[in-house]
Formats: sequence, structure tokens, C-alpha cells
Amino acid sequence: MGYNMSRARAIRFGGLETPDGFLFELSGGALALDFANTLDERPRGGLERLTDYPQIIRWSQQVGLLTEIQASRLLAAAASNPRAARRIHAEALELRELIFAAVKAATGSALWTEDQVKSWNGWLERVRENRRLWLGPQGLQWRDPDYGEALDHVVIAIAEAAIELIVDPDNRPRLRVCAAADCDWTFLDRSARQNRVWCDMTVCGNRAKAARHYRLKARK
Repeated sequence: MGYNMSRARAIRFGGLETPDGFLFELSGGALALDFANTLDERPRGGLERLTDYPQIIRWSQQVGLLTEIQASRLLAAAASNPRAARRIHAEALELRELIFAAVKAATGSALWTEDQVKSWNGWLERVRENRRLWLGPQGLQWRDPDYGEALDHVVIAIAEAAIELIVDPDNRPRLRVCAAADCDWTFLDRSARQNRVWCDMTVCGNRAKAARHYRLKARK
């Protein structure tokens, strides 16, 4: 993307505002977690980064779900059917909060609910309906989805990635929510000791260290 970094304005280290639009920070370690992090500053009420359907497409391009041509086709389809685009946008935000709730449950800081399980099964049905097999060079294999003009295909792809992450016995114990009281970003702890607590040591970790230092100094 041809933006000028000198003209870009950093926002909470969670992304960059550029003349060409917002660049999302992708530091969660998994596609579904990066999607969950598109609501910044969640404990403070939330700073929304996915303000409309085109922003979902922009995010999808940045994570590699869509090519520029595919993104253009979907944006054109959304422009011709704004009502459907608004509905898919609302579904995407609901999915995002479902992902966040699943991570919280995986960490033990929240409990699963029957409604959440029902919602995940609903997404699973849509994932199944979206998948097709074809005979490729290596035999029978999954066909990549045709993004065409189906506005919800991107959201379904995110749901599929989230389901695979959440049920994976190797990754599930590595799911984390940042320990900073004002953050709540999700991430995959790939550290050898699995003892990482901050989404970013240079941001939340340093702020926590500074706050701890200030409290200790104030007690003296």
C-alpha cells in the first residue's frame, strides 16, 4: 500500500491511521484473534475499528483472506446491496464478541453458556454449507471459497478459522487475554513456558511496569 509512513498517525500502538485508511495491527498470532482485536480498548467501552462492511473487507485484505480483485468485487456488491452489507456487518460484530467470549472461557475467566454453544453450532452449519471438495493435483481436496459477490463468505471464513482454533487441543491452552486492565486484546501464547501475560510487552507490559514502579515509589 502506498502510504507515507511519515504522514501516518499511530493510535495506541493498535494500528495506524494513514492517508489511505486504517492499517490494523495483526499481533494476535491467529486470524480469529486478530479479528477479536478489532474492538480496541474493550474495558473502556470499546474503540470500534470495524465501523462498516468495507472495513471488514479492508481487514480481510490485510490478513490475506482476499486479493485486491476479490475485495473490489465484494465492495461493489456491498454498494449495490447496502441493506445486506449492514446485516453482514452486524453478524460479523456478533461473531467477534463470540470469539472473545470463547477465549475468555478457554482461559477460565468466564464460563461457557448454552447460547454460545448454540451460536457456534449455527456458524458451523454455515461453514459446512460453504465448503466444497474438488479433484485436484493431489487428489480430493478442499476447494478455496469463491468470494464472488457473496457478502458473508469472508465472515464465514473467519468463523471457520475461529472454530478450528478453539477446538484445537494444542492451541486451546495457549489462548490468552492481555492482563492489562484497560486492554483485553487476545493472543496466542507461543512462548516455551506458556507464561506470557501481555499482548505486547513494549505496550501493556511497559505500562504495567511503570505503574508498579510508581506505586512502589509512592509508598516510600
